[in-house]
Amino acid sequence: MKAEEEQQRRRLCDYCDDAVALLYCRADSAKLCLACDREVHSTNQLFSKHTRSQLCDACDASPASIFCETEHSVFCQNCDWERHRLSLSPPHNRRPIEGFTDYPSVAELVTILGFEDLGEKKTLFLGEEGDGLSGPELDGSGFDDGYSDLFVWDSPAVISLDDLIVSSDSGHNFQALGVPPLPKGRNTSSAS
Repeated sequence: MKAEEEQQRRRLCDYCDDAVALLYCRADSAKLCLACDREVHSTNQLFSKHTRSQLCDACDASPASIFCETEHSVFCQNCDWERHRLSLSPPHNRRPIEGFTDYPSVAELVTILGFEDLGEKKTLFLGEEGDGLSGPELDGSGFDDGYSDLFVWDSPAVISLDDLIVSSDSGHNFQALGVPPLPKGRNTSSAS
């Protein structure tokens, strides 16, 4: 139980310091829960341009850039490298993921985060009593906005990251380009 408490503490929202953070804002260098993300990034047009991503499931501190379908997890570049570089098991089905800007509607956010079949699944972060997330935005005190159902993870059908990698054999048919000439007035000799 202590490890679970530590992970939840590491994943607390930097803004409210109460709810579980799911997103990372690069411009603010902050981990945010969905309620605080909405509060911060919907206040003005400039803030809505900040790129936000899901938080890495391994380190809980960096923006995720890879989705591993095999592990049903998202990873930052460093954690993905550490987990998959020496994998002795069959290759995992992985794909790159992108962040989002503006403030998407609930339906758009579901698509961006890859959630499906919300009504048929349990939430990812259940409380001890199994009653869902805790915190001021989800405890019935006013702010729910339909986001409590978004903590369910199911991956859409995707292509493998291996499909995007070009082989390194010498049969690639690339040709070397010539070196461009120096700008006029430049002397290549070092006579002084």
